[in-house]
Amino acid sequence: MKSLSPGLWLEMVKGSVITLALFLAYVSFPLLGMFPGLFVPLPGMYFAHKHGNMMGAAIVAVCLVAIVPVAGMSAAIIYLLQCGILTLAVPHFLSRGWGGARTIAVSVALNLLVIVLFAVVFATSQGVDLHGQVLKGISSSITQTAAVYEKSGLTGEELQSFKSAMEQAGALIGRIYPALLVISLSTIAGLNLWLLAQLAIRLPKRLALGEFTRFKLPEHLIWVVIAAGFSLLLPQREASGVALNVLIVILSLYFMQGLAVISWFFNRFAVPGLVRAIFYVLLTLQPYLAVMVAALGIFDLWGDFRAPRQPKNL
Repeated sequence: MKSLSPGLWLEMVKGSVITLALFLAYVSFPLLGMFPGLFVPLPGMYFAHKHGNMMGAAIVAVCLVAIVPVAGMSAAIIYLLQCGILTLAVPHFLSRGWGGARTIAVSVALNLLVIVLFAVVFATSQGVDLHGQVLKGISSSITQTAAVYEKSGLTGEELQSFKSAMEQAGALIGRIYPALLVISLSTIAGLNLWLLAQLAIRLPKRLALGEFTRFKLPEHLIWVVIAAGFSLLLPQREASGVALNVLIVILSLYFMQGLAVISWFFNRFAVPGLVRAIFYVLLTLQPYLAVMVAALGIFDLWGDFRAPRQPKNL
């Protein structure tokens, strides 16, 4: 951003207002706000791609200053750690000519590094057990959810079964929340980058993200899956917990590779848009289908389904 012309000021204000609207909707409406919350980084990314990385930094700075008096310091920290770092990182790495997959990987890694550093500094300075606080928060959420269902008329054995299921789910989330954090940040980065690519079509500066249908993980990564799977059998709970988180993150990557394979087949056989839409809706509703897609991504290592086939000589 070489100069703050009236046009650039207007663009900065526009990006900041849209960002604030999305973020405040996210923090004000716990359930309905989840959807706009996914796209909080998008305005900053768009205007940074359009006018330069300093524009994105200006939008993040304006939003931080505006959030503090409106929603408090905690909300400002949440914005920075969940959305602000990605708003700055994604356009920066794209401007260096990096592809989509590399941009997402490095941006999420940088975001996680900032979160870990902040957590360590905060825990050390305040003398707080962050892991214990996270588990306490999960337990509190489960108790509140059970209370809501109890008020809705759920009683007796049904209520006890529901509470038992929620407690088991809470115990699992308490073990895998680091993996869930990685996956959620990657999802936010990927969705915003995809929408940015759609919006950038109208701009002179095009994005060279590469074809998603050609996305493929390094072959040696399968050994990490195997090692993590066997490590789940270790008697040490901490070691098996680390292995479980690593396994979930890598399987989510193979899920993306499976989606890339399916997208390639959709394009190869010109599958109608309605059929594709039905498949993706089913994918969000059926966990077993997601497992099959991840398995397809793993078997692509040996099947190499997208490799060009040589015609057979008759």
